Amino acid sequence: MIGRFGILLIPLIVIVSRLQVEWYWFDQFELGSVYGKRFFLQIAGALFSFLFVGSCGLWRQSWLRPHESDQEEKKPVLSGYRYGFSLLACLLVLVSVLAIDTRLTWLAWSEPFSLSFWWSLPFKSGWPLLSLSILVLTLIMFGLTRSRRLGLAQVYGSVCICLIVARSWGLWSLALSIPDMGRIEPMLGSDVSFGLGRFSAIALALELVLLQLSLTLSTALWSRLTRATCLSDWAFPGLTVRQRHGLRPGFGLVLITCAGLMWLSRHQLLWTQNGIAAGAGWLDVHLLLPLRTVGSIALLVLALFVLPSPFPSLRRRQVRLILASIAVASFGLEMVLFPLMHWLVVRPRELQLEKPYISRAIEATRHAYQLDAIETENFDPSPHISPKDVQDGASTLTNIRLWDSQPLLATNRQLQQLRVYYRFTNAAVDRYQLRPDLLERQQVILAARELDQAALPKRSRTWQNRHFVFTHGFGFTLSPVNSRTAVGLPDYFISDIGRSESINGNDFLEISRADVKKNVPIGKPALYFGMLPSPYAVAPTQIQEFDHPEGDENTYNHYSGSAGIPLATLWQRIAASIYIRDPRLLNTGVLQPDSHLLIRRDVKKRVKALAPFLQLKGDPYLVSVPMESGLDRYQEDQHQYWIVDGYTSSNTYPYASTLPDGQKMRYVRNSVKVIVDAYNGSVHLYVSEPDDPIIRGWQKVFPKLFQPLESMPTSLRKHLMVPSSLLELQVQQLLRFHVTDARIFYSGDDVWQVPQELYGTTQIPVAPYHITAQLKRSLDSEFLLLQPLTPLARPNLSGLLAARSDADHYGELVLMRFPSDVPIFGPEQVQALINQNPTISQQFGLWDRAGSQVVQGNLLVVPLGNALLYVEPIYLRARRGGLPTLTRVVVSNGSRVVMADDLSTGLEVLFQGSASKNGLVQDLEKVS
Repeated sequence: MIGRFGILLIPLIVIVSRLQVEWYWFDQFELGSVYGKRFFLQIAGALFSFLFVGSCGLWRQSWLRPHESDQEEKKPVLSGYRYGFSLLACLLVLVSVLAIDTRLTWLAWSEPFSLSFWWSLPFKSGWPLLSLSILVLTLIMFGLTRSRRLGLAQVYGSVCICLIVARSWGLWSLALSIPDMGRIEPMLGSDVSFGLGRFSAIALALELVLLQLSLTLSTALWSRLTRATCLSDWAFPGLTVRQRHGLRPGFGLVLITCAGLMWLSRHQLLWTQNGIAAGAGWLDVHLLLPLRTVGSIALLVLALFVLPSPFPSLRRRQVRLILASIAVASFGLEMVLFPLMHWLVVRPRELQLEKPYISRAIEATRHAYQLDAIETENFDPSPHISPKDVQDGASTLTNIRLWDSQPLLATNRQLQQLRVYYRFTNAAVDRYQLRPDLLERQQVILAARELDQAALPKRSRTWQNRHFVFTHGFGFTLSPVNSRTAVGLPDYFISDIGRSESINGNDFLEISRADVKKNVPIGKPALYFGMLPSPYAVAPTQIQEFDHPEGDENTYNHYSGSAGIPLATLWQRIAASIYIRDPRLLNTGVLQPDSHLLIRRDVKKRVKALAPFLQLKGDPYLVSVPMESGLDRYQEDQHQYWIVDGYTSSNTYPYASTLPDGQKMRYVRNSVKVIVDAYNGSVHLYVSEPDDPIIRGWQKVFPKLFQPLESMPTSLRKHLMVPSSLLELQVQQLLRFHVTDARIFYSGDDVWQVPQELYGTTQIPVAPYHITAQLKRSLDSEFLLLQPLTPLARPNLSGLLAARSDADHYGELVLMRFPSDVPIFGPEQVQALINQNPTISQQFGLWDRAGSQVVQGNLLVVPLGNALLYVEPIYLRARRGGLPTLTRVVVSNGSRVVMADDLSTGLEVLFQGSASKNGLVQDLEKVS
């Protein structure tokens, strides 16, 4: 007995081990109840689906069981080609169902939250071979064993359904918990939340029911059709009366399920685009909607007439034939009439018919991307910058960004990486209060120094080094965006973090060392959790961990944080070694009672494991802040934290348009701000969009997982910013949906585009950039994310979209619209004027011929008082391994272009209008 069932102990031990490790992992955040609820939801889904598939299996077994009253027909019902066609049809249904079951099971295992739109996902190269082998094995076994018992295909399909339902816990729980948004779509009168959270769950449920019913019926009929006598005679004598009556409930349920899917397909008209705008148009409402309604009703009534009745008659057969004809005709008419009527009826008067539906699409798309919350201000900039503009924009001028992320990272990689295995992967523009006498915060660039295991020398990639020694990155650099050294390199506030860490003030910016040290504390700058992919680590152990190099020597330390899975007992170590699939953990001999296993050290994967329903776009960014004492799950002596932006999105928002870049997304909210402790690994999720029905639904499911944004520590809230990834999505829609008039939208003569700029030697679209500047109506500078916009096929500026990130104005969007009848230079035009300047062009050519390379940085368009200021840094680097240096600054107000040694000189020459030895000027108004 033990030998028979002993092999079952192996998968049981693996499952128990994985469950225990996962439980410990969630429990380190005090969220064991969240994991428990997720596990319960999956078990409940599997049990519920097991009842359904079990009922189907019992029905099939009962139907196949011979009965004394069964009497076969004397004359074959099917023979010759009819019998062959019946076999082929039954086999096609069976193979199709098994293929779809396999596809859905693969997705449920690997990407469960993609099941809501599984039919639109492309096939990946990994799964076809697996699914093909499973199908071939199933068909071979099924063909060899024509048993009347529950067949292998039935078992395989039923297991697939149970797994799919269990892994789809996110769909079912959101459908049951999502609240109404309070917005009613006008065609069907349903709340918008039906599309956001309920439609996909209902559709998948009906599809799974249809698959299982089709599998049960096809396998049952296949068993009857392939009996030995039937195959030898190539004829089927037919079903008995009991068998025919037994099939009726199954076919009736299939028809009811099809009726439900057809009825539900009416909602799909709300987010499909057949005309000029997204959502249902005139023809959808007046043709497709009635046809689908009639077809679904016909299928439902047909199902009732298919069910067994004590009063069989010829009239019932006629009624069934009529209803089936109506259902088939409704589908056929949709395929035939729609293109014909679109060409014959809609096209000749498209605007008149589609105008109300275009208005719906505009309104819905603007709301889905929060474009309806944009405050529009007309801005007619002066062609010249006046002294009053300079006075009003004084705080803007003191924070003009001259350093781009790429040149700074290139410098860091040569001066601050210290070893080949360190990596600066990203640099975030942020702001810190470094001068207590000013309200405006200093704009800075902070870059984390992480450990890149892939860069370890080959001889150092031992098992102990990868998991016990080289476990973390160390430190960061902090530099102002508007200052440089005498040789043109970045001017660091904080650098060389280690025993010889360098903390400096800045005389030019009047920032003291004490203020930097106070407002950007360093503390324990070991980065055990970061952006780079990292293998598991075990710490602390008897082996010291590499901290940072100090000259030719290395400094080591032991981890003292609270992260990880305990390895105190033998069973915990066995479970951990099974989980990471590495038995060497058991005999390493260096573990201690306080040793922990650190997994999911990539902050995105860490957040995704806790909240798999969130989308994580863009890069996390690191902050180093003083932490208040007495905060729950925060440590006063820990200062480095990653901020991650979490999104909720949907592809089923009524009348909303998908993104122009092809992403299947019709609704998005930056609903969650996530804080990840870079040393202790703790994760905090704060709801930043409390009105989003999707995140409100998840709050109902997991109330302990989320906290209100107001409970975030103040020092961290000061560093929240509107993410560039969100603004880029909004800008894609704004290019067309800034138009609110249906007639103008239809004509398409007011479309915007993102302008181009030359960066280095490559023409690229202008990405949103952070600046510290003043909006026209504001007296104080604030941290903005700015995106210039130009008309389609014209380089003149049409507007500036600014996203506000400070204090109570966080998330507000302001669109500064420029007059369309006055040409205002865009970035592409200003850059062309720079490169066309004979003196500037000659200087660039001299530098390029001298073995150097000129890199033209991001051209910034900055509102200054009642005017616009254009600023472009010029970097110079050696063609082979040189350090980028900030060599020149080009400034322009649209009527003059000036290149000078520094910004202050350039502004002085720009305002005076005369060249000096440190700056040259070109007056554009005098150029013929």
